[in-house]
Amino acid sequence: MATPVPRSLFVASTAWSLIVVGVLGILLALLTGMLWLMLSAVGTEEVLAEMPVFAILPPSLRWLMRHLGVLALFLLATSVVAIPLGIGLIQRREWARAASVWICAVLALLHAIAVPWQWLQMAAWRSALVAGFPSFISDGIDSLYWPIQISSALMTLALAIALAWTARKLAQPSVRVEFEVPKIGY
Repeated sequence: MATPVPRSLFVASTAWSLIVVGVLGILLALLTGMLWLMLSAVGTEEVLAEMPVFAILPPSLRWLMRHLGVLALFLLATSVVAIPLGIGLIQRREWARAASVWICAVLALLHAIAVPWQWLQMAAWRSALVAGFPSFISDGIDSLYWPIQISSALMTLALAIALAWTARKLAQPSVRVEFEVPKIGY
């Protein structure tokens, strides 16, 4: 008779995190979808044109504001996938572990690649923000720019490292053994 493999807290906490993030993501997707419907009903471009701060937002954020429906569908799709993935991890299904490893690895890579893109977006935001302001206001904005730029890059890299660590941890033999199907027989 084979002895049962102990279940790690790491897998359980990762699984429950996926489930909670999935549920919260669905709620956020519904709220974003309602906002998109309301903006569409009154005219998205007209509403955004009346917002003076819209013109100084980073280009990617302006695009996102114009396409909230795409964001809502993306949030809904990824959140709906996260819930069964978390349940699969709780039940120690090998497909859930393998999918989680690949998803975390790809997300870690995307976060690392996103740092230069994020840097450019923040630089475009700064340029739009200081244009036309007197020097004392521009200097005040500049004093905030570098701390924001550096802290956002560090946070993105920290998330990339956390995702890579999670992928590595889920791929380790000590965790993989939890997902092995017990052999029946002698």
